[in-house]
Amino acid sequence: MAQGLLRRGWDAVRTVDLDGEGAKDPALFEHAALLGRVFVTNDGPLHQVALQWLRAGRAFRMVYWTKNDDRRFTAGQILDAFDELAARDDPFRYPVYYLKPKA
Repeated sequence: MAQGLLRRGWDAVRTVDLDGEGAKDPALFEHAALLGRVFVTNDGPLHQVALQWLRAGRAFRMVYWTKNDDRRFTAGQILDAFDELAARDDPFRYPVYYLKPKA
């Protein structure tokens, strides 16, 4: 995914490249938020971290889709969704953007 975003001109960084394999979800999430990055994941526990931050009124941005939906997307469809999101006037009016497969 990160390589596809980079090829399309996005400034993408994989968390494994920043924090290694053993980093804990809350720390990864906080690191992305502090840097003003959009956290992109289909990891359910990270979605729960986002919901905790939302309830606490903490600022962050996330693109999320479920693992079940993951099988319904091609890499190209996910990358196209990023381009569509970027074209919106206020893409993160709500901090979590839920990526859904097109019907």
